[in-house]
Amino acid sequence: MKNKNYLFIVSCMIMMLILSACGSENAASGNDALKIGVSIPAGANNTVKNWFEAIKISGEKQGFEVIGIDSQSDPSKQVGTIDNLLTQNVDALIVWPLDANTVQPALDRAVAKNIPVLGVDFNVAKGGKGYNLTSQVIFDRGASATEAAKLFAETFKGKDVEVAGIGMAIPVPGNIFVMSKFKEETANYGHLKWVEQQDNPTDNIAGAAPIMANILTKNPDVRAVFTYNDETAIGAAQAIKNANKTLYEEDPEKGIMIIGVNAEKSGIEAIEQGKVHATFNLNPIKAGVESVDFLNQHFNEGAKLEELPKEIVIPVPMVDKDTEDFVSWEEELNSISAD
Repeated sequence: MKNKNYLFIVSCMIMMLILSACGSENAASGNDALKIGVSIPAGANNTVKNWFEAIKISGEKQGFEVIGIDSQSDPSKQVGTIDNLLTQNVDALIVWPLDANTVQPALDRAVAKNIPVLGVDFNVAKGGKGYNLTSQVIFDRGASATEAAKLFAETFKGKDVEVAGIGMAIPVPGNIFVMSKFKEETANYGHLKWVEQQDNPTDNIAGAAPIMANILTKNPDVRAVFTYNDETAIGAAQAIKNANKTLYEEDPEKGIMIIGVNAEKSGIEAIEQGKVHATFNLNPIKAGVESVDFLNQHFNEGAKLEELPKEIVIPVPMVDKDTEDFVSWEEELNSISAD
């Protein structure tokens, strides 16, 4: 009888240990952080760098593990970055595409695995192509193009002036759109004469300077230049000075006015130094935070994906030397870190 009791007690203890182990395993699984995979289009680009940093800070504060892979400005490589993230069993994807059509097959593979895919800058306005995305973040670039053309028109009112643009050589949808939209908007003003657009092959100051020099050689009377980012605007300003021409801030009667896009640190400094007249804040920090907030509502707060917005529009306001309420990207990052 004693042996039977002993065996019964031992059996119970073994069962308790097994159940305890199972419980610990389940608890560990429950505490595993959900993974957000981020396909970074161009990690060297300052706008993209700040956007990803916002995702990382905001995501980790919400309890996510954030995994980012840089596509290094190569559309075909970006397909590989998405597939790589899928092999790491991410729970959601955030993709800012270099070429939306090129990455489409990889997006479809994610959707086939029932992984939510949040796109950034796939479309340039609400109501565009769906790309099989769960939701999209859209920068309001159209408004910036409209406002830039209007500013040139008002500044040079009563004068016939030549207008040029510098775009990006890599066919990023948002950059293509903003330059096309700007050209279209200049046609609404009879005294603005569009002369040409050339594209920056290296996405930096060094690549922009020779492009602006070429524009000046072909169009020596150009007075207004719109660029797709601040680095290009700064490079254009350098080329103008190298050609012994003046900037608008130096000579409003004869100088060339430059407007950029992004509002990164170098762009704001260029405005303060009188090299660039204005820029537009692309709001990459806000775009990153909004992306994480979308996923947080679904994974942590229980919102159904179909109940969340299909499109999230990010405002792109103008910034010039008179803007009083501008908050730098660095200040924004510090703010979300402190919250």
